Formats: sequence, C-alpha cells, structure tokens
Amino acid sequence: MEEKKTVKFDPGFAPLVIDSIGAVGYTYYMFNALLDIRIKRANFPLVLKKLELNLKINICFYLGCLMWASYIKSIKNAAIEGNKLLGEKTSEQEYTKEIDFLIDFTSNLLVKEYKYYKNKFYRIDERYLVILETYKNFLILNQGFVNCASTDDIILPDNLKTLNKEDLDLIVQTIENSIKEKNLNNLFNCYNLLF
Repeated sequence: MEEKKTVKFDPGFAPLVIDSIGAVGYTYYMFNALLDIRIKRANFPLVLKKLELNLKINICFYLGCLMWASYIKSIKNAAIEGNKLLGEKTSEQEYTKEIDFLIDFTSNLLVKEYKYYKNKFYRIDERYLVILETYKNFLILNQGFVNCASTDDIILPDNLKTLNKEDLDLIVQTIENSIKEKNLNNLFNCYNLLF
C-alpha cells in the first residue's frame, strides 16, 4: 500500500515572523497617538527605522509564503499538514485585513508621513506592492486557506510564473537556508523567479 504524501503548511516561517506580524500597524498607531508635533518630528527617524524593519520582515514572509505555495502546488495530491485555518469560518474582510493595511501603509500612509516629517518623497521598494497585491489575491483565491486540505486545493495567482524543477529546487533550498540562518531577506533572491 502506497503511503500518502504530506507537505507542511508552514515550512518554518512562523517562529521568525511572529513578533513582527502586526508590529507595523501597532508602531504606526502608537506614533500617531503622540500629540506633540515636536516629539513626533524628533522621533520620526527612529520610528521610521522600526517600521521599515518590520515591514521588510512582513514582505519577506509573504514572498516566502508565495514561494512555498508554488513549490507545494507542484506536488500533486499531497495532504497539507498543520493548516490550523482548515475548516474555520471567516470572511474575506477578516483574512485580508492585515494585508489591506500593509498595502495602504506602503502606498499611501508611509509616503505621506515621510513627506510631512522629512519634506522629501519616499520611494518604497517597488517589489513590496507587487508582493502584497499578489499575496492578497492569493488569500482571496484560496478563501483564507479554510478549504486547503491538499496541494490540489491550492490556487496560485495568475501573475506568478510557472516554475520548472530547477527553479522549484532553488526555491526550496533558499527557503531552507533562510529559515536555518534566520534571515528571510535572502528570499528576495528568488523574486524574479516568481514574478
């Protein structure tokens, strides 16, 4: 009897990003709670640095999720283990809430704050919005992963490239190395493989 194939829902990203998920919104809202404009102006460079760091970790995480999904989708009819969202009741607004905030933050809020406090135009890494918009589409296509019990259930966004075996092997190796080194920034090395 053939043993059923299984793949992990999360290859190991969660422990590396748990502290940064939600940190962008929290830091931004706490900064805006300050009433004294002089204090805000003096603290903006430090707050900006923290926001940029946490934003990058979040973006790397979403890129890693898209990379992992592309890889496991290539494994036909494998059960997905560890999907804690399976069978949950949720709405699109609930599972896109965080990503919607990050899209607005990167394309609107951060640009406005930088212009106000630095009197300069802020240029965000152009890959960020591509990753965020693609991940949002990925969430919507998969309904927040509540029905993803096997790799056949996963739907990839149309703007992701179809990958060959060599590309998939490189993606897995990059993910494994990034998790081992606890440095998700290396995932950006595979950006052009996906987009």
